[in-house]
Amino acid sequence: MSQVWRAIGLAALWLSAAMLSLSMVHVQTQTTPVWLSSGITFAALLVSARWQWPAWLIGAVLAAWLWGLTAHELPLAGAAALAVAETFSVVLGVWVARLSRPDPLSPHGVALLLTGVGVTAVVGASLATGIWSWQRPDAQLSWEWRTWALSTAVGLLLVVPLVTAFRGFRVRRSGGLRMPPFLAGAATFLIFGSTVLLVFANQPAQRWGTAASTLAYVPMPFLLLTALFWGPRGGALAALLGALLIIERTAHGGGPFALHESFPGEAVVEVQGFVLAWAMVLLVSHALAEAGRVAARQAQEWRLRYERTLQAVAVASVEYDARTGQATWGEAARAVLGSAIDGVTSVQAWLDLIDPADRALVQATWQEVSEGRRASSEQSYQVRGPAGSTLRVRERLASVRGGDGEIEQVVALLSPVRQEPIHG
Repeated sequence: MSQVWRAIGLAALWLSAAMLSLSMVHVQTQTTPVWLSSGITFAALLVSARWQWPAWLIGAVLAAWLWGLTAHELPLAGAAALAVAETFSVVLGVWVARLSRPDPLSPHGVALLLTGVGVTAVVGASLATGIWSWQRPDAQLSWEWRTWALSTAVGLLLVVPLVTAFRGFRVRRSGGLRMPPFLAGAATFLIFGSTVLLVFANQPAQRWGTAASTLAYVPMPFLLLTALFWGPRGGALAALLGALLIIERTAHGGGPFALHESFPGEAVVEVQGFVLAWAMVLLVSHALAEAGRVAARQAQEWRLRYERTLQAVAVASVEYDARTGQATWGEAARAVLGSAIDGVTSVQAWLDLIDPADRALVQATWQEVSEGRRASSEQSYQVRGPAGSTLRVRERLASVRGGDGEIEQVVALLSPVRQEPIHG
């Protein structure tokens, strides 16, 4: 029964998205110019296991067949052919997008997703054109192909990122988006909406004159900023709402794309090429930002492991700039060496704490390593701590060269030398 309910649920979502798409605009093409339903099927197949596919495919084929019968008034055979073409093109695109099953939000995953979207749009448009030539011989096939390809691609790029971003989402009291980026994203989205209402207002030629055709780009940077502030989930939702707002305003005769139409509804087809380009920009920006966040998180995790390991074996780390001698201590340094490192911000400050009997040799060794005359060294010496306390440490120095072969840093590992009791 779970499979049956999956099929029914997807069919209901598919038909709801189709009715929403149809309600936005009516044109003189057989193909619906705004199309979100393919995104429902694509997303369901993309995020689910293969054993769930039969239910999703049955629901998608059934919904598309009913849509062909009712919305397009096709005969049984024509509606069945349209349903098979719609579903087959989606399956083919999903197969491409799922190659190696990468994270859909990673750069590799986005590249495969964009390729899969292109495959679905082109294959679906080509199959649909053949069906329209069979069922509607008087249709303008070039416009049918263009409308199908653009509307399908836009629908996929608006729905699929939203579904993949919210996959596994759970409502939590903490751990979500912090208030500053949320408010910043809300402000930029409000600016975006306001500029859309201005730029895509009715009678654009009377309002903006010859500049109307160039003003379409004004709102989009604010949508991009919103997506960057809100992250993958909020950004995908903002992209969907923003794109639908632009399409809806164009469908009602507003904006620069409605200036010249060779047939009613042509502007909606044209504006989707504009929306498609920005949807791709938003998706790629999400991928790059997510890659940066993942890299930073992994680096932080490795750093924590490194510091915990050093602390567990009672070893402190410090990095010296080879030119300035500035010191950067590891997080575990104070736990290992105590207050001896307080206020030590340079190699000279550390050398000043070393017992005078050892200082000259330690300084000469550091100089040799920092200048590249020695690759590494190991030595032990006495350090004077606060209030006259002393600590003997063992130090291992090594030089780090940059990409140009020059020494950039000198790293040191220091561990306290345990004083063995003397028995007499």
